[in-house]
Amino acid sequence: MILLAAVLLLVAVGLLAVGLGEGSAALQWSSFAASALAAVVLVVGEVRRRRAAPAAEQAPVDRTAGSAAAADPIAEPAPRAEETPAPAAPPPPAHAAHAAPAAAHASVPAGPAGEPPAEEVEVTDLLLVLDLTDEVLVIDERPRYHLAGCPHLAGQDTFSMPMVEARTDGFTPCGTCTPDRHLAQRERSRRAGA
Repeated sequence: MILLAAVLLLVAVGLLAVGLGEGSAALQWSSFAASALAAVVLVVGEVRRRRAAPAAEQAPVDRTAGSAAAADPIAEPAPRAEETPAPAAPPPPAHAAHAAPAAAHASVPAGPAGEPPAEEVEVTDLLLVLDLTDEVLVIDERPRYHLAGCPHLAGQDTFSMPMVEARTDGFTPCGTCTPDRHLAQRERSRRAGA
């Protein structure tokens, strides 16, 4: 939800800039509408998050001497739950011991099992690559798109598609070959050369 709101805010800023530059009231109002939609998305996300929070995470009621419940001599004290230690986490598999130091230093979130993490894309790069039709490679039933030569593509059946189509279909950029950063740099070079 936060990512969707961020994209909507970026669109709103872009519409506002173009609307002010061209003096178009329609684009300026579209910017306002995109900002309002981003706010609605954030509110809906927060409501969903609060509804999904289990009751166990809510703070217990504080029964101090100044509270109304403590002042009532007839009221029975609330029963205390027995405190039990949390179960110990199972030990990691032997092959995970070598991967742990690398994961501890990673700046991007880990992906699903067997997948590279998703690339953290800077806003400036995202604005450059949002509508690019440069070809990226995807693996069927996998969530990431890649550049040619990515080590995660070795031995896999891939197919290419325009980046804008990959994003529309729900694919996210690979954190290993960082396609968004590379394609943003390529787009900057194209624009500088034009």
